[in-house]
Amino acid sequence: MLLALELADKLTTRDELEIAREIQVSLEPEHLPETPWLSISFFSKPAKIVGGDFFNFVKRNDNQMLSIVGDVAGKGVPAALYAAHIQSMFESLSEQSTSPANILIGLNHLICKRLRAGDFITAVIAFFESGEKSLTIARAGHNWPLYYNSHSKTIEPLKPKGVCLGIDKEMGFYTNLEEKKLSVKSGDVLLLYSDGITEAMNASQHMFDQSRLESALKESAHFSAERIVESINLRLDEFVKSEEPHDDVTIVAIKVK
Repeated sequence: MLLALELADKLTTRDELEIAREIQVSLEPEHLPETPWLSISFFSKPAKIVGGDFFNFVKRNDNQMLSIVGDVAGKGVPAALYAAHIQSMFESLSEQSTSPANILIGLNHLICKRLRAGDFITAVIAFFESGEKSLTIARAGHNWPLYYNSHSKTIEPLKPKGVCLGIDKEMGFYTNLEEKKLSVKSGDVLLLYSDGITEAMNASQHMFDQSRLESALKESAHFSAERIVESINLRLDEFVKSEEPHDDVTIVAIKVK
């Protein structure tokens, strides 16, 4: 009887987690934004049934598109709840501003009121504008975005300053935040990702690390955004082989047509 009750309890918990996963998936972008000058693709997989990675896109018009990738500290349902909250707030704030830094300031102001002590969130926001052929980046403690320059065939990690969301409720978040703006041209690629990529480990406890990610991007940058994501995933799978993932994995590739 005790074993039966324990099994029933586990099955109920499993069902609830599956429902949570369905809800989390439903909050992800249903369709990729279609723009005449950008090719966009993504991949996201939680380490458990639900995870703390999040991403979203907001197309303001054919000339302006915003994207966010982030990671809530921790895993499971609590992290997934925070992730869903950030996704919805990002959509709302993106309707009010196209400045990645201003949106991060708004997110920090709102999320600080709700986070438990010790919790924090990293995020990076990219804004593409076709009129100026420009990209503007701001980050809050997140992994450096990688930018592939099609002319020089080189990769530059974009490193604007920024501390994590939820750590500083006062003006310190604002004073430690900066935007980086650069001109873009056809063939250039922006890669946003979570640390589940660079910190993925193989059986020898070696990490995939940023150098392997840069190599995978450079080798595939002449393909479409979809093929770039597929190529990176293939390289990652070959590296970790059958090892179970230790963290959520998210990749967003945006290529200028």
